[in-house]
Amino acid sequence: MIDKYMKVNKYIGVMMVATVLAASSCTDFDDYNEVPMDANASAENTLWENISQNASLSNFQSIIKKVGFDAALQQSHFYTVWAPLDGTYDANALLNQDDETVLYRFVKSHVAEYNHLVSGAIDERIHALNDKSFLFEGNGTYKYADVDVAQTNLPSINGVMHTLQGAATFYPNIYEYIFQREGIDSLEQYVKKYETVYLDENNSVVGPTVNGKQTYIDSVMVTTNSLYRTLNARIAHEDSSYTMILPTNEAWVKAYDKIKPYFNYIRTTTAQDIDAAQSQTTIPSTTVTIDHVYMADSLTKLAMMENLFFNNNNEYNRWVENPSAVFTDTLLTTTRNKLSNPREILAKTIDKEKMSNGYARIVDSLAILPWEGWAPELIISPIGRNVSWNGDNHTVVVENPNPAKGTFESGSIAYLWVSPKTNYSKPELAIKLPGVLSTTYNLYCVIVPPDVDPTDTITEVMPNQLDFDLSYCNANGTLAQTWTGTNHTTSKTHFALKLENDPTKVDTMFVGTINFPVAYMGLGEKMYPNLKITSDFSVFSPLMKTYTRDLRIAAIILRPVEKDDYYATKEE
Repeated sequence: MIDKYMKVNKYIGVMMVATVLAASSCTDFDDYNEVPMDANASAENTLWENISQNASLSNFQSIIKKVGFDAALQQSHFYTVWAPLDGTYDANALLNQDDETVLYRFVKSHVAEYNHLVSGAIDERIHALNDKSFLFEGNGTYKYADVDVAQTNLPSINGVMHTLQGAATFYPNIYEYIFQREGIDSLEQYVKKYETVYLDENNSVVGPTVNGKQTYIDSVMVTTNSLYRTLNARIAHEDSSYTMILPTNEAWVKAYDKIKPYFNYIRTTTAQDIDAAQSQTTIPSTTVTIDHVYMADSLTKLAMMENLFFNNNNEYNRWVENPSAVFTDTLLTTTRNKLSNPREILAKTIDKEKMSNGYARIVDSLAILPWEGWAPELIISPIGRNVSWNGDNHTVVVENPNPAKGTFESGSIAYLWVSPKTNYSKPELAIKLPGVLSTTYNLYCVIVPPDVDPTDTITEVMPNQLDFDLSYCNANGTLAQTWTGTNHTTSKTHFALKLENDPTKVDTMFVGTINFPVAYMGLGEKMYPNLKITSDFSVFSPLMKTYTRDLRIAAIILRPVEKDDYYATKEE
């Protein structure tokens, strides 16, 4: 089950209920919440009384009354209010909107917990009641949310008020914007499936009990969405900075149709259970039955979503929204996918909107390369994923490999060495291939010569000549095999004949091309194709003097054909 991720519609801090301010008690907390007492009679009134009695705030008063927030401003609870003066904003438009929207987007943008007094130079980030963040700054003259402050420090018994020469601009966060933007219904419907909303009773302002039911003067509603924890994208948090790509409905459908063939599942899939095999020729099969339609749809949409989110604070992505940052030629998604064509991806933007926690980019298509987004190259180590017969297995790690032989992936080479148990046996090895999708791969085998290890001065260096047998499930649920090699009297399809590695180097040897008609990813530990490797000559063949029977395998690589084709074209 996907973990829950919490988005709070109100800033949750330490909430204190004020009683009577005692002048003799001067702790730090008292200073922070102290109401400035002067000759102004407003100091004896509540915030609501001072707003309703101020002729320059008649529109603000009407709006607060309309949405029912007047009761909260009469409570013994400390607030700071930044009140827009009449005539400096379009009050009529707000009075004609629904109460919930006006309360969240307008009223709570102008109210924050505790007292935020003005004195000298200030540079403060205010978390308003709707959890939006606004800059409160200045020295002598001041601005809130880039709006000029007209009057400061107007005291009340339950807080302080400043008046503004206009209204703070509300920016939705990325999560909110998904449900407001037109033309992205497909994305919105998918996101909505994972959302739940509940009342946070602990942080709501309690009202009277009516007919035996508790009411709340100020209700704090909490929205959770399990999807964004899965995608590592906290796009409902105001203290984050993200860029999200939002596909239009047309772009969503095109991407879905492109990705879905990679997740072709059937109702009952069959695989060989090589862990339970008694020999290479006696291997039981195992099956799994699933709701294949749901599985394909779910994983297709998730694969699409995994490439839409970018943390603006990550070093790979800073250049996207910061022109002074260094261009990295790479975008890093929140799911750790590295996308190597960032300019092409961002060029599909048809609209860019500023959010309270980043930017939303509406795109008319997704230019993600498949092998970087949802169908990665699979580099499979045989260590821990193998079953062998007629051989002894050794895990070898070469810390300082012979540089003349090359390396595999990093400066260290780890490989599986399978040696014959006797002078008359040849090893047979089966390697599990997890994570396979229903697409076409070029299959490679990375063979290591013994003298890649400089400490090995005894073993004679000879090449391998190998057979490769690949077991996988057909689209009808039956097992199929494709193989390489000679001396087989069967109708199996050939990859190639007499595959021989180059023993002078760490050799990434091309085995052949295979199209998997059925996807295996997500079907469980026992469900995978497997690749069997054996020598291409009999135990008593004279070729034993020319070839080695020892298998030294660093990896099996399944590389999507489209990736090889793409880079081959680039090299031309």
